[in-house]
Amino acid sequence: MKYSQITISTNTATSELVAYFLQECCMDGVSIYDRKDFDNASWDYADESATDVYGDEVLVKGYCNNEDVQSALDYLKGALCSLTDAGSLEISVEEVDGEMWLNNWKKTFRPMTIGGIVVCPRWLTPDDSQKGLPVLYLDSGTAFGTGQHETTSMCIKLIDEADVCGQEVLDVGCGSGILGLSALLKGASRAVFTDIDSQATEATLENARLNGLEDRCEIICGDLAKDVKGRFPVVFANLTADILYLLAEGIGSVTLPGGRLVLSGILNDRADKVEQAFARQGFTGIKSTTEGEWTALLLKRL
Repeated sequence: MKYSQITISTNTATSELVAYFLQECCMDGVSIYDRKDFDNASWDYADESATDVYGDEVLVKGYCNNEDVQSALDYLKGALCSLTDAGSLEISVEEVDGEMWLNNWKKTFRPMTIGGIVVCPRWLTPDDSQKGLPVLYLDSGTAFGTGQHETTSMCIKLIDEADVCGQEVLDVGCGSGILGLSALLKGASRAVFTDIDSQATEATLENARLNGLEDRCEIICGDLAKDVKGRFPVVFANLTADILYLLAEGIGSVTLPGGRLVLSGILNDRADKVEQAFARQGFTGIKSTTEGEWTALLLKRL
């Protein structure tokens, strides 16, 4: 199958943010190619020849179906125009073979221990040092939710503090389902997943089956306000600051009084705005954590 590869030229400081924008419109995988990373000797799976190609420029590459490329480019032009001191931000597009990019992406996805859970690609096994920990296996088609990005890893690290044990959880904008499935491994009784993208809900179902958790899952492709019924003691929403701001009322309506809410995907300079929006819906802050450019919030509904 042929895909469109979208490449954006940027710098190290802005590469994670550019990757996040690409991930919003390229659900079929995003990768960062930075010479500084290849110079790190601990990356025994890196392609050393890449250092001759990338030089001092950082390339962020996303992959999408050919029919989706124009809408992706339209979104990116609007998103990137807000960035400053971010390198050239030159965008290029070329058609590539799907198997080629998937094999390249597989090289960068290794078993990772995050918040006491091993997130492991389906085709590998955990390292000896990870034995005894709960393992969440993810299929190769779910590059848009592997735990490699700070926004996801911070959520996983907050699961214990969200008191999920024995509770029903809701994963809003579920992507690969990694947050709700991690909560199940941490003792949640049941998980409901929702996303407006059918690719995401299909990936979530596949990962639930892969881990033998499908009988404890409900997966909804649809709108949060219209299609999710009931209220939940624990809610996860790893989206973007702007989307969280718009969904504050809806997320508040599905969170039980006394319930815990984990929010992520928030740029550091927008965290206060998001927290204020949820304060108006009756939430109070418990914890704020940052990694790089990103903030995650643990809130409680009064």
